[in-house]
Amino acid sequence: MNSSSSGSLSSVPNGRIIDFETAELRKLPFQDSLYLWVKGTLPGAGFEARLAPRIYQNRPDYWGIEVAVVQAHAPDQSGDTELLHIFERSIPLTGITGNREITVIGANQVKRIDIAGES
Repeated sequence: MNSSSSGSLSSVPNGRIIDFETAELRKLPFQDSLYLWVKGTLPGAGFEARLAPRIYQNRPDYWGIEVAVVQAHAPDQSGDTELLHIFERSIPLTGITGNREITVIGANQVKRIDIAGES
C-alpha cells in the first residue's frame, strides 16, 4: 500500500495502521448519534487500538478514519504468545462524516461505508 499504511495521518501521529475484521454503523438506543464499530485483532500484548479520524481543512466527500494501534505498556513477558488480543472499538461520527461516506482505513483493506440516510 502507500506510506499511510506504516504511520498514521490522523490524530494519532505515533500510531501505526493495523487491519480490522469488521466495520459497521450502529445507533444506540435512546441516542441520536451514529457510531462506527470496528473489531479486529491486536498485533500482540501491550498494544491499544484506536479509531483515529484523519484531519482535514475542509469537509471531504469521504472522511477517512484509521484503525491505529499504539503501544500502551510493555508487553507481558509470561510467554503467552498464543493468546489472541481481540479489540472492539467505537467512535461517535458527530462532526467526522464526509459529504457522502466514511472510509475505514486498515493496513490491508479500506472499507467505504455510505452514511446517506443514516444520520
